[in-house]
Amino acid sequence: MNYVRLRAVFFLFLLSVAFIGCRANQDKQSGANKTDTSAAAQHVLSQFAAGEFSQIYKESAPGFKEAGSEADFVAQFQQVRKKTGELKNPKETSFEPRPDNMYVITYRMENEHVVADVHLTFVRSADGKMVLAGLHEHDEPRK
Repeated sequence: MNYVRLRAVFFLFLLSVAFIGCRANQDKQSGANKTDTSAAAQHVLSQFAAGEFSQIYKESAPGFKEAGSEADFVAQFQQVRKKTGELKNPKETSFEPRPDNMYVITYRMENEHVVADVHLTFVRSADGKMVLAGLHEHDEPRK
């Protein structure tokens, strides 16, 4: 009887070690994904600040480009910039890993006219680099 208990305890021990090991690896990957996403987001935000909309489009994921042409993307964001002005002081408000291996990072930005939430979605390219896969900006006029 003690032999059966000993085997059960040993089995539970191995199961626990395997679970903890998998969890630690998952946490390590999650940390790397957050770090890589934040770095990619900072790159995109610096391009926005410089008005490099064409470069943002060129460096984005293929699926991002399916939404429209480079000329349309550039024209849209030039129009938004003209209407609202340059957004400044980005502050990260959330990071959300999605089940489809995409990562959404949200920044609160502002200027004298608006407060905006900018949602940037990233995915890893085939070469392992985080690339922009989605972008949504929601502007609220300052009160």
